Amino acid sequence: MIELGDYVEQKHPINKYFLKRGIVVESNSDSFVVQWLSCNKDFFLEFKGDMFEDLNKRYLLTKMSYARTNNKIDIVVLSKVGTNGVG
Repeated sequence: MIELGDYVEQKHPINKYFLKRGIVVESNSDSFVVQWLSCNKDFFLEFKGDMFEDLNKRYLLTKMSYARTNNKIDIVVLSKVGTNGVG
């Protein structure tokens, strides 16, 4: 189960390479919220330039909420909170 403080990754649903990585900042029985910290620049930043970089940061690296009942979000835990001396 994904918990508060877990380091997670969203995988591409078909090719299974990473799209975004982030930290779970909120968690309850129905949902969890991820603050995305980094994204796959090869996938998202096809267009170069300051304008596209700003737009991608604004819309890709935000907080996103996910329902626990959604089986199609392709989010996996990379590191559990408390298992590496943290928490």
